[in-house]
This record gives sequence, structure tokens and C-alpha cells, in this order.
Amino acid sequence: MSDSGTSLHNQVDNRGGGLIATTVIVSFLASTTVALRLATRIWIVRSVGWDDYTILFAAFGIIISSALVIVEVHYGFGRHKVDLTHWQYIEFMKYSYGEWIQTFQTLMFNKISICFFLLRIPVEKHLIRPIQGATVALIVSNIILTLLWIFQCNPIASAWNKQTPGSCFTDGQLQRIIISQALISIISDFMLALFPIVLLWKVQIAPRIKAGLCALMALGLITAACCIVRTVLNWQNVNSDPTWESIDNWYWRSWEVCIGIVAACIPALRPGYKTVSAGIRSYLSHRSSRKSSDFALVESPDPSRTPANRKANAQHNARPRAAYDPALGAAAHAVSAEADRAQEYGAGEDGFAMNYLPGDMKTADQGIKKTTRIDVAGRSADASQRSLDLGDVERGGFGNRDFL
Repeated sequence: MSDSGTSLHNQVDNRGGGLIATTVIVSFLASTTVALRLATRIWIVRSVGWDDYTILFAAFGIIISSALVIVEVHYGFGRHKVDLTHWQYIEFMKYSYGEWIQTFQTLMFNKISICFFLLRIPVEKHLIRPIQGATVALIVSNIILTLLWIFQCNPIASAWNKQTPGSCFTDGQLQRIIISQALISIISDFMLALFPIVLLWKVQIAPRIKAGLCALMALGLITAACCIVRTVLNWQNVNSDPTWESIDNWYWRSWEVCIGIVAACIPALRPGYKTVSAGIRSYLSHRSSRKSSDFALVESPDPSRTPANRKANAQHNARPRAAYDPALGAAAHAVSAEADRAQEYGAGEDGFAMNYLPGDMKTADQGIKKTTRIDVAGRSADASQRSLDLGDVERGGFGNRDFL
């Protein structure tokens, strides 16, 4: 009875699947957005800057975090501590310790990337100084907090294995480190989200574009909201059952990092969005015009191909021929070759509706809209009586290259 109750308890109290699914989703969203940003900067804008390099480091950080969380779940994250062995709990604490280091660094690179992005906007020098100061403050404060977290114990192994002899910060001191980092993150999120309004206030761009850029940069306020919630839940990281109680805190922390990276990338994706949307509209318009042109070609046959004209041509061809002349024979051969090419690319002898003939690249897209039948016949062997019954040559293909 006891064994079955314990088994049921283990099956119910296991949230590891949700943790893995969430970490895969946030990692995919962040890395995909960064990849699109880099593609836009490399192939469309053709200008890669420090904001792109730093956001790339942030993307690497969230991928590393996903790997760490998957290992944590393997060692018991998502289950109660009482359901784990002592060795499993130590391994969980070790990788959780490393994940917090990654969180500090990823958030730092994310916010520095936004600062470098704002420095790309051409504004007055006195408005640039605050952004430069914020960049330096973020780097210095996060490095200090990261070092404090790394060296919270002496030796370092005591941070995840309390049975290792050594001295460590108290739980209260560890919470102050995390809360300090959260406060810096919240303040910087609000400042970086609202500062573009000041930067763009005097920039000579369309009001609609100005409002759009400000709205995109204000997405960082969502990151600040996530940070506030996970700070309120910070007590979950230091308790007697961290493998279970800290799950909600981790959810808010992971979405904070993911949304921060996506929000930093969206303004930089605008040139790529405009290029792709323009290309799609051009393709659809060109395809529609091609369909209309093809329909007109099929529904509007050449009047010269009517039954009456075909009968007249047949009667003309039945007339007696004069003696063969080499010059007329060469011309007839050339015209016959062109007609064969027209039939090969067209719709047959009767329809004679063609999409295009190779040759003139200027008219290749539009196609042949009209063709003229050309008959060559020798009237007599006398050169003075020779004639080429070319029909409407000047109105037809050879004069304006429609046939080539």
C-alpha cells in the first residue's frame, strides 16, 4: 500500500515535462529571432555592429541555459526533494548554480545590445552620454554580481554540496545578490524602453514611423514586468524544497530572458520585413499579369489564322512554281526555320499561341502577342520578276524583332 502510494506521488508531482518544453520553446524563439536579425543586417542592411554581436552572445546564453535546465530536470528539477537521492540533489544544485551565472550574463548582453542599438540613432551628443553611461553601469554591475555569485563559497564546491567544509554566504546574502540584479534589470528595462521617445523627439522622420519605433522599443516593458514577478517570487529559490518550489520563479525568469531578446531584435527586423513584403507583392503582381497575358493570347487568335485566310494561303501554295532560285530558296529556308521555332515554343499549328520565343530578352516577359504567316514563293526564274510574298513583313515580326 505504501509502495503504491509513493509511486502515485512520484507520477503526479513531476513537472519536468513542462520545464523541458518551455526551455525548448524559449530557446527556439530567441535563437530564430536573432538569426533573422543577423540575416537582415548581413544581406539587406549590409551593416553589422556591436549591437548584433552582443545579442548573439545573449542567444548563445539562452541556448546554454536550455542545456543546463534539461540536465537539471534529469537530476530532479520538477520533483520534490524528498523523492531524490542525495547525489541527485547535489547534481541539481551544481547545474542550478551554473544556470544563475548564465542568467546574469545573458541579461547583461541583452541590455547592452539595446544600448548599442540606440547609439546607432543619429542624435545630439548630449543625448548619447546617458546611453554610454548606462552601458558602462550595466557591464560593471553585472560583472560584480556575477563574481559575487561565483565566489559565494570558499571553496566553490561548497555552493552546491553543503557537506564540503568551507564558508559560504548566508541565504539572505544570496537573495540580496539576486534582488540587486533584478532591480538593475528592471530600472534598465524602463529606461531603455522610454529613452527612445527622447531620442526620436527631434529626429526628422514621419510621425507614423516614429510612433512605430517607440512602440517597438517599449516592448522592453514586458521584460520588466516578468522581472518584477520573478523578484516577488524570489523566496522560492531559497527554501527546503528548491527542486519543486522554484519552478514558478524559473518560468518567469526564462520568459524574461526570451522576451528581452525578441524585443531587442524586432526593431532591427524592420528593413528585412519591408524587403520581403515588397518582394512578395512584386511576385504576386507579376504572376497575375502573366496569367492575364496568357489568357489574352489564347482567347484572341491572330486574324491571319482564320479559316478564310488559311484557304487563301492554300490556294496560293497550289499555284504553279517557277524555276528554283538559290536566293529565294535560302530565304524560304530561313523563314521555315523561324516558323518551326515558333511552333516548338507555341501551342501548335492551329493555335499558334506562344508564351515567348528566346532571343529578345526585353520582350521575353511579355511574350509574342501576334505572329504573321510568311510565305515565300518564286514567281519566275527572271530576277526582275522575283518577289517574296512576305505578307505584312513591315507590320509583322522582322521589322520590330517580335519574332526573335
